[in-house]
Amino acid sequence: MSVWSDGVERRAERFRVAACPTTPGSAAAYYPETNVLVPLGSVADISDTPTSKGVVVRLQATHT
Repeated sequence: MSVWSDGVERRAERFRVAACPTTPGSAAAYYPETNVLVPLGSVADISDTPTSKGVVVRLQATHT
């Protein structure tokens, strides 16, 4: 689930969490499957492109 202040709930469903060598507090994900997490209102200052490389997310377990 991405965390953004516009009140829209964004979820990338049916992903499996796996350990990988990243910086503590960081996550890696497949693109374009996780585009759904990118808030379109979050854009770079100069290029006005979506901030896909800096999306705050929260991992939440689901039971299947």
